[in-house]
This record gives sequence, structure tokens and C-alpha cells, in this order.
Amino acid sequence: MSRTFNFLTTGIGSLPFTDTGEACELIFHYLPDAPHWPQLPRVSPREGMIEQFLEGAPGVVEEGEKVYLRPLEPYEEWERFYQGYEEHNLDAFAISRERAEGWYAFVEEVKRREPPPYIKGQVTGPITLGLSLKEEGGAAAFFNPDLRDMVVKLAAMKARWQEETFKHLLPQAETIIIFDEPTLSSYGSAFMNVSRDDVISSLREAIAPLQGVKGIHICGNTDWPMIMEIGFDIIHFDAYKDLSSLLLYAEPLKAFITGGGAVSWGIVPTDEEALKGAEASHLATQIKEGMGQLIKDGLPQELLARGSLIAPSCGAGSLSEDGARRVYELTAEVAAILRRDLVT
Repeated sequence: MSRTFNFLTTGIGSLPFTDTGEACELIFHYLPDAPHWPQLPRVSPREGMIEQFLEGAPGVVEEGEKVYLRPLEPYEEWERFYQGYEEHNLDAFAISRERAEGWYAFVEEVKRREPPPYIKGQVTGPITLGLSLKEEGGAAAFFNPDLRDMVVKLAAMKARWQEETFKHLLPQAETIIIFDEPTLSSYGSAFMNVSRDDVISSLREAIAPLQGVKGIHICGNTDWPMIMEIGFDIIHFDAYKDLSSLLLYAEPLKAFITGGGAVSWGIVPTDEEALKGAEASHLATQIKEGMGQLIKDGLPQELLARGSLIAPSCGAGSLSEDGARRVYELTAEVAAILRRDLVT
């Protein structure tokens, strides 16, 4: 189903704050139409992009900073996991306050504010999760069929739990759940020996339970035509560094947008050095020049605007707090320029 975004602003997830109130205030101030819950890795190591989504996973061993998986052991955990999955018991896949202070602060903040049209969550995708998690011997979990199956289902249910919680919280808002897949920036290289079929099947299974808007974030170049055929409603990419790379696939991109898909243009850099000279007008011009190529090739400007969101290029968790504030400020400023110039 086609949606009208018209350069709506949203974020990726991570922020450098330790004060949940500051994080939420920043999000609602600059991203009022599609706020996201903040991931706060500086609050606790358990809010990192891997550890944050491990609750409920069977066979997980956490020894200090070391985390690894045991296939099919202990049996009781694996049995409980698949029973929860088969029964669609979302409580079994909840994220606790211990691993997501930002989630719980965000939920309370949402209750105090005017309902936004969209509300966004995020989860580490099954490819990144499966390649980052290791067996005790060091092999990536993704290459063990039992562990891969578990990881895909874990990501799916963590996403579904967020979506269902949002729907109870804000019945009138559309939910957006984004799967963060930074490792897919290496797809097709010697560093990532994962087949096309495994990427497609894993991601399709992960998004299958979702009922709202589903998207993917990849902060680098990848096989975009492959990603566009999986079934995502939104693809987010680093438009600051890789705009020309995506435009190489103009024909499948036009088909994706014409078919109701949307692009989240990650045009605001999340690098301290790049931020120093960043200006909203220049960033907006980059987007307009890129879009101009698609419009010249026959994609109607109105349709392109409807299928466009504006966001930072990646998470802002590695920045200073002032740097993160600047990123969100620029995101809102760029979107305002594009709405002024391109929305008719």
C-alpha cells in the first residue's frame, strides 16, 4: 500500500546520552512525526546492538564481555523458545528495562504527548545478528542451521513484540519497524561468504510476522536490487556517502518506488569531522541533485516526494551529545527545505 511520507523525518536508533529524558526530548523535538525509541549503549553494555536483543534466545552464554551460543543446549531453553514462537507468545520475547532503558522512557513519554502519525522501532537484523554471534569455538552462528533458524525467529519476534506494543500504545499511529543490517555493506565481498538465497530467505522470514511498515537500514553499498525484491516497504541508506551507488540501480529503484516502496535518505553525516562543515542547504542540494536524475528518467516528482523520508546516515551513538543534537537539527532542517522545494 502506498503511503505519503513527503520527507518525513526519523532516526536510526542509537544516541550517546545517559539521561533518557534528554534523549527522548531530542527525538520528539526534531522527529515529531515518526519518533523512534532511543538505544543508549553508554547507559549499559547490554544496550549494544547485539546484547540488547538476546533475551529469550536459547543457548546464550554471557561471561563478562564474552558472549557465545551453544547449539541445542540446554535442551529446556530451546524447547521453551520454540514453544513461545509457535504459540506466538510475545511476552517471551519482550525487551527488559535492564537492556533498554530508552524503550521504557520513550513509552512513558509517548503517553504524555500528542499521538504522532508514525512511531518507529528497530531491531538488529538476522544477518548481522547471526554473523556477529559465535559458537563457543568461534564459528559464526549464521553458518549453523540450528542457530541460524533460531536467530531469524528471534529477530522476527523482537520486531513483532515492538510492533504489537506500539499498536496497544497508539492504535491510530502507523508502526515502522526497521531491521538494522550493517553487515550487508560487505555482501558480495570476500569478507562475507553468505549466499543470496540465504540473505533473501532469512530476511523474508524475519519480516513475515509484521503487520505494519517494515524497513531495512544498511549503512553502506550493497546489492540494492536484491534488497528491493525481499518485501520491505522502506530502504534506508547512507545518502551522504553512497548516493551515487544507489542511483546506479535507477530502474529497479524507480520500480520499487512506483510499486509503493519508500526510500529513507540518510543524508546527515554521523561523523564528528563531517559534521563540522555540514550545512542543511548543501545536504538538501545533494538530495535534490540525486532525485533530479530519477525525475529526468521519468519518475514523477510528486511520487518521489511521497516515497521519501529524511534521516541521519547511521546511528548517532558514537558522537558527542552536542554532535547528536546537531545531527537531529540538520535532519529537520534538510527535510523542511525539501518539503518547501519539492512537495507540490
